[in-house]
This record gives sequence, C-alpha cells and structure tokens, in this order.
Amino acid sequence: MAESISNAIDFLKLIRTEREVEVQFVKKDGTIRRMRCTLDFSIIPTDKKPKGVDPIKILKKIQDSKSLSVYDLEKEDWRTIPFERLEYLKTKSNNKIYKVVKLK
Repeated sequence: MAESISNAIDFLKLIRTEREVEVQFVKKDGTIRRMRCTLDFSIIPTDKKPKGVDPIKILKKIQDSKSLSVYDLEKEDWRTIPFERLEYLKTKSNNKIYKVVKLK
C-alpha cells in the first residue's frame, strides 16, 4: 500500500531528501504529465542553479500559489508542479510511491 502526502511542505521535505523522483500531475489543459525531477543541487548544472535559496520565499510561494518549482531532469530546466493537481511522487532510490491526498 502506498504512503500518502497531504501537504506541500511534506512533499518539499521528501523531494529534498531524494536525489531524484518521478511525479505525476494533471496539467491545466487536463493532460497527464510525468516528470523526473530533483532539488538536489549537485545534479543541477551550475548555470541553472538559483543565485540564492530563501526558504521563507519558497514556503510563501507554496502557500500562495500552491505550487513548487523543481528541476526537470529530462527538459533540463526548471518547471512548476501544481501541488493541488499532483497525483503521486515515486522515489528512485527504492521505488516507493507516495499518493497525494487532497484535504477538504
């Protein structure tokens, strides 16, 4: 049985502890998108790394926009994941799947 994630902060913590994850979410146009992504700066090319990381700004963005920016390993650029349309996160290290539970 898959474990669950119920908020963006838990998602952020999990993706930061993993080197690489796969996520699946529904795009604005209704199509399903799978993405291999990371927040591990040792994987992200130097020219793509942010100049600075401000945890307070990151948390505010998550709270305000209900989204999180991650580095897409296939597109080799930053992409935004809409947390409210996120379906699951799968870890690469042990293939563990975390279903996203929408709280009402």
